[in-house]
Amino acid sequence: MSNLKLGVEVTGAHDLMPKDGQGSCSSFVELHFDGQEFRTTTKDKDLSPVWNEKFYFNITDPSRLPNLTLAACVYHYNKSTGSKVFLGKVHLTATSFVPYADAAVLHYPLEKKVVFSRVKGELGLKVFVTDDPSIKSSSPLPDLEPVTNTDQHTVQDQTPSFTSSILNVFSRKKNDSRHTFHTVAKPNEEKQHQSSSSAAAKPSSNYMTHEMKSGMPPPSKFVYAGSSSPFDYALKETSPYLGGGQVVGGRVIRGNMRPSTYDLVEPMRYLFVGVVRRGVQSRSGPN
Repeated sequence: MSNLKLGVEVTGAHDLMPKDGQGSCSSFVELHFDGQEFRTTTKDKDLSPVWNEKFYFNITDPSRLPNLTLAACVYHYNKSTGSKVFLGKVHLTATSFVPYADAAVLHYPLEKKVVFSRVKGELGLKVFVTDDPSIKSSSPLPDLEPVTNTDQHTVQDQTPSFTSSILNVFSRKKNDSRHTFHTVAKPNEEKQHQSSSSAAAKPSSNYMTHEMKSGMPPPSKFVYAGSSSPFDYALKETSPYLGGGQVVGGRVIRGNMRPSTYDLVEPMRYLFVGVVRRGVQSRSGPN
C-alpha cells in the first residue's frame, strides 16, 4: 500500500458572512477528497475564525492524483435547528498539490454554490503531498447533531411551486371542452381541386426526368483539410487561476475579467523590424 498522503492545513477564515441573525456565525470547514471526508471543530460566533488544524488523506492510487480534486466547504452551524448553512467553498485541482517543501499558506476567496448565494470572505489553506511513513491518516470527527442542508438562496426550493403552477395550467386546458368544426366540400369543387393538383405535379416530374437525362453531376461534397474531423479541438487547463488571476503576498486574487478560452493560450510577443533601403537620388538641373 502506498504511503503517499495529501496533507491539508486549515489555518483560518476571514470576513465571513453573518448568518445567526446577530451579526456573527459559528463556522466549521468540511474537506472532501477521493471519497474521504474530514471536518474541523466549530468556532462559535466568530467571523474570522482560526483553526490551525491538519488533516491527512490517503492516496490509494498515485496514478489517479492528477485527476483528483480537493473541495473545502465552509458552513455555519445553527444549534437551535441542528442545520448547517453554506458560507462558501474552495475547489482545488491537482496543480495545487505540491511537495511539503514548496507548500505555503494561501488565502483563497470563497466561491458561491449557486448563483443567488450570498458569499464573501477568504479561507486559508496549506496543501501538500507527503510520503512520510510515520504520518497516519486523520480520524474523522464525530458527526454533528442531526444536520440538514439549508442554503437560504437556492433555486431548487422555488422550483416545485413553479412547476406545479405550470402543470395546473395544462391540466385546466385539458379539462376545457373542445369544439371541432368540419367543412364538407362540394363534389364539383373536389374534382377541380384534384385536377389542379395533378396538373401542378406534372411539371415537377418532367423537370426531374429532364435533369436525369441531361446527366447533371451530383452535388459536390465538402472536404475539411488539415484534420480528420471539423471539430478536432479540446480545451486544456494550463493555469488554475483564469481571468487574469494572480497570487500576491500569499493571497489568491482572482481577476476581474471573465475567464475565457483566450486565458488558456500563453501570450506571444512579436518583434517588428523595419527594413529601409537607401539609394542615391540624382538631380538634373537646367542646361
